[in-house]
This record gives sequence, structure tokens and C-alpha cells, in this order.
Amino acid sequence: MTPDPRPANDRVLVFIPTLNDTEHLAAIVDEIGKLDSTFTVLVLDDGSTVPVKSVLNTSDCLQFRLPTNFGLGVCTHIAFDHALRGGYQAIVRLDSDGQHPVAMIPALLAKLTAGDADIVVASRSNRNQGSGWRFAIARIVRGYISAMAQILTKGSVPGDVNSGFFAAGLPAIEILNNCRLERFPEPQMYILACRHGLRVTEVPVEQMERKHGSSTITFGHALRIVYRFNIFVLSEMLHRRGT
Repeated sequence: MTPDPRPANDRVLVFIPTLNDTEHLAAIVDEIGKLDSTFTVLVLDDGSTVPVKSVLNTSDCLQFRLPTNFGLGVCTHIAFDHALRGGYQAIVRLDSDGQHPVAMIPALLAKLTAGDADIVVASRSNRNQGSGWRFAIARIVRGYISAMAQILTKGSVPGDVNSGFFAAGLPAIEILNNCRLERFPEPQMYILACRHGLRVTEVPVEQMERKHGSSTITFGHALRIVYRFNIFVLSEMLHRRGT
């Protein structure tokens, strides 16, 4: 990845982590490019079976491939590192399956540029709509994580702490990049941001239907998410007791 030659004071890095969700990547990159010329797209291939570069034949974005699946925490750190080294003033993350509305990126960034927040989370207004056992498991896990996050931060986190669609300004990038982000980093990020005194706010969005792939959550997957989150919660409680 090479530095962007454009002025640093208005550049935004939009990063898209992906694991085998490649069918609509080109369309998403093209849509972002039409929004604003100051946006640079970084596609992070988290060990896809078929490398993204063989599918995404475009020079309109930066691409980086991990040799195996490391998870969203590592992908987020890579994007943060590049943003800091490249002189970007803000970063946006959205998924590669087409569920995050690209058109809402300016609304997230508007709160950053207005100085109203350090992190802006796209809270999904329709996140509790769905059916089937996978949705039921996901809803239970989301509800538990959200309740614990509200307790830990005394209500400072957004309502949708599981949203992976967010914008962060330079102060948040610098602070969170010094924290160890786990495989499922979203709730962890927002809780840590509140602990460090960052201003976290939200913008309501309507999540779109998945355009490619399907939910991979299983009962075992849900247990791993809760287990990892509980370890993080315990460490936070011990940290706050010791300060």
C-alpha cells in the first residue's frame, strides 16, 4: 500500500474487510468512488479462498491480502495503521456483503467534521427484524452484549454496539490502535472508546438485505463470541477496580 498523494486535511479511508464475499465488491467500490473524490477505498482480504485481487480487477482501490483468516480485529488494526501512516483524517468501515448503505457514509462523517463526535456508529434500526433459528441466536447474543456494554459504560455506548458500520476521527484511531482488538471487535471498540473519554454517538440507518453469502453464525460460533466478550468484560472490570 502506497501513500495517497492528496492533501491530508480532507482525506478519508474507507476500509472493507472481506472473507469470500466478493461478488459485489466492485459495485461497492464504484459506489463509494462516486460519493466523494477525497475517499480512498482499502479492501482487506482476510484470507479468502479465492484471492480478492483475482476477482476485483480495478485500480480504483487499495488492496491487501492476509495469508489466512485473522479476523476483524487484525483487519481493523491494519486499516488504522494505514490511516495513521498515510495521513488520513478519518476512517470508515463497511462490510462487503452489501448490507451497509454506502449512501449513509456522508451522514456519519458529517458528525465528525462538525466536531460533535469522535466515533459515529451506524445503528441499524431494523436489526431486530428477521426469522429463523440463526436470527434468534444472533438476537440473544446481541441483546446480552448490548446490556453488558450499557452497564460497563453507564449508558454511554450506542444502542447498536454490534454494528460494524462506523466512522472514526483521528483521535479515536490513535487511541484504539493502541488497544488490542479481538476477532469480534465492535462492542470492545465502543466500550474502550467510552473508557478513554471519546465521544461516541450514533446515526440510525436501515440495514439492507445481504446481497451475497449468508449468515455463518451457529450455536458454537455464538458461544465463542460470548466467551471472548466475557473475558474482555472481566478484564475491563478488573482494570476499573484497579484504577
